[in-house]
Amino acid sequence: MKLLAALTLAVSMAPAFANVEFGGVTFHSSVEQKQIDILKNDLRYVYQNPVLKVDNDFLAATKMQAVDGKNMHNWLLNRVRYIVGQSYELKEENIEISIRRALFFKFPETPMPEGFELLSRVNDEGEDDGGVKTVMTNIGGALYLVGKKAKVPFGLKLDNETVYVTSARTGVLQVGEGLFLKRFMINKDNEKASSNSISRLGTLFHEARHSDGNGKSTGFLHKVCPDGHPYGGYAACEIVGNGSYTIGGLAERQLLQNCTDCSQTELSGLAVKVLDSFDRVIDLAAAQKRAVMLAQVEQYKSLIQTYENIITILPERRADYQREINALKEMVAQLEKEIANLSYSPSKKPADFDATPEGKFSEMTVKQSSKLMEKSLK
Repeated sequence: MKLLAALTLAVSMAPAFANVEFGGVTFHSSVEQKQIDILKNDLRYVYQNPVLKVDNDFLAATKMQAVDGKNMHNWLLNRVRYIVGQSYELKEENIEISIRRALFFKFPETPMPEGFELLSRVNDEGEDDGGVKTVMTNIGGALYLVGKKAKVPFGLKLDNETVYVTSARTGVLQVGEGLFLKRFMINKDNEKASSNSISRLGTLFHEARHSDGNGKSTGFLHKVCPDGHPYGGYAACEIVGNGSYTIGGLAERQLLQNCTDCSQTELSGLAVKVLDSFDRVIDLAAAQKRAVMLAQVEQYKSLIQTYENIITILPERRADYQREINALKEMVAQLEKEIANLSYSPSKKPADFDATPEGKFSEMTVKQSSKLMEKSLK
């Protein structure tokens, strides 16, 4: 169970109550009722809102049959089946291990993804004056990889059922502290405004992508953003063309283009959020080059400081050391100029990862998912 340490949250479990199901998504009792109502409204919005314009990039990235409410809901539902609250803990009493399943279930003999050690950051993050906040986390994708590494399928106790995570497609998401923060909302006066639904749906599509992939692409894990990036040092970037930030951003762009009751201010706010998602897709080669140049700058600045210290001790050698200092300062200025001109964004679309899922899961047809939603809407 030590492999679960990186996933554990230091908060207490909420009292156990019956779960709630809507449109095929099961909400655990740890999700606050107000949050459930808002997320139900979001799912209703994506299913019912008419599609007048189709974003071809969104269609290509998701590989949907068509971009409409039924297909978007189906795409989500095949990747998001359960949502747990912020207070839900991945601790021993919520984890079940079946000896029978451990003996008979075989994980695919595929490689683990790079960055597996960053499992606790398979999430969507936002930033405000208070720093980076976790908006949502795909704990199902993370737990699948933990189980695959240990060769033991873990079961999650979710109210009255135990859900065995035999694929990232099991689709278990956890609400983060940032999902309902007022300062992250596009419309701060109405939590259920269409613009806020679009913003949260972007997060759901983002997290849904973490349920995809196989072998090295399993979970579409984030990369650490390079130094100098707005999210530098955080696992909040990606280097592929069809990752979670791209999917989330394209989903928001698709939805905002069809929002009939969004104000211009709300549309502008959503557009900025879309650009923030796209800015997380980085050119790895450029980022690595930037890191090398930044290290050189620090090395040269350290030498300059050393020479200046020597001059204070040996002032008679000032002329000799000053020439060295001037040369180093010129090199620093040139490097800083090159760093400033080095873009984080790829000059062309990065290669896509294989999004084909692995493991054991059930695929739902559009007809089946629509039936579940129609039942919930009655």
